[in-house]
Amino acid sequence: MGKAADLREFDRGQIVMVRRLGTSITETARLVGCSRSVVVSIHAKWINDGDTSSRRQGIGRPRVIKEKGRRRLSRLVKQNRRQTVAQLIAQYNAGPSASVSEHTVQWTLLDMGLCSRRPTRVPLLTKLHRQLRLQWVREHRDWTMDEWKRVTWSDESRFLIHHVDGRVRVRRLPGKQLLPSCTAGHTQAGGGGIMLWGTFSWAVLGPVVVIEQAMKAANYLNIIADQLHPYMAFVFLTGYEIFQPGNASCHKARIVLEWFEENIDEFHFVLPT
Repeated sequence: MGKAADLREFDRGQIVMVRRLGTSITETARLVGCSRSVVVSIHAKWINDGDTSSRRQGIGRPRVIKEKGRRRLSRLVKQNRRQTVAQLIAQYNAGPSASVSEHTVQWTLLDMGLCSRRPTRVPLLTKLHRQLRLQWVREHRDWTMDEWKRVTWSDESRFLIHHVDGRVRVRRLPGKQLLPSCTAGHTQAGGGGIMLWGTFSWAVLGPVVVIEQAMKAANYLNIIADQLHPYMAFVFLTGYEIFQPGNASCHKARIVLEWFEENIDEFHFVLPT
């Protein structure tokens, strides 16, 4: 049986593919026609380095998909990481490049390290988040009911229109599991969603606003001025009540903080930890 360096790139990709499908080392070696140690070393190289290419040059057939085509294939994957190989082939072959087979695209994706993996489930709260929230609770544990009644809260949240119930997989490079497009929250959206901003206090629920654009500082300030200001003036007739938003970057932008400074006589602005 040949050494690992003597295997064609196609055989290397095949080793990775069948091992990922759960085939044993012995059966993989039999299918490809190499030793068990070769299977182990090539699979380990793919896990550690993200590719299976040999260090020796000029061995094996030339690539059907050249470097330019590989960059294009990578862009297609990044546009929608949940696409199947068939969908990627349809898009790739619709371009100016020569048509390629499913086998070629599958092998190229394996060689690039863009294998299909389960999306990463990002924890809702990190250790630091938990520590800061515990600190905040301890600082406010002696507040009275009357003090809590003076607080208005607000935040924005995205609601999914359709939820994907089936098993979702994404294509990503090793070490890129925390990219937003590779996490479970992003991949479950299926049919898009809607972003809403809302506010509430002890006394009454406040307005709910549909956010049509990305929530940036200018858009957030418009909502605060148009929606929050009248709401607090109506609910808290005595003035100088407390407003606490979420902790997004737009909530503490310079223009937002300056606006609250200008209106400090009407209510107190408190950012969460």
